[in-house]
Amino acid sequence: MLACKQYEEDLLSGTWRGSSILEANQPLDIEPSNIKLILEPSGSYRYESTLNYQEAGTYFLDQQYLYTMDTINQASTEKAVEIMLLTQDSLHLRMNEAGKERLLKMAREM
Repeated sequence: MLACKQYEEDLLSGTWRGSSILEANQPLDIEPSNIKLILEPSGSYRYESTLNYQEAGTYFLDQQYLYTMDTINQASTEKAVEIMLLTQDSLHLRMNEAGKERLLKMAREM
């Protein structure tokens, strides 16, 4: 369980790199280390993924949900992912991709 909101935000800030990505509890055939999420204490974020996909914009927390609003891609909408685990060195996010549950496990870059 996550602690107080300020503690979560402090713990969440940083650079995260994908370590595994699962869909229906099976590994996807992509290189997870190509996924990078940078969360700034100011509330801005940058996201990089496979196939040169990029996002940037703002984020905020509401309980166990991380909300992002991409401001560089046309017709973007607010997205929410569920934080399943947040420690000093691990971030696990549960999301929905085309009706399928995905679990993205990330490790903090030092």
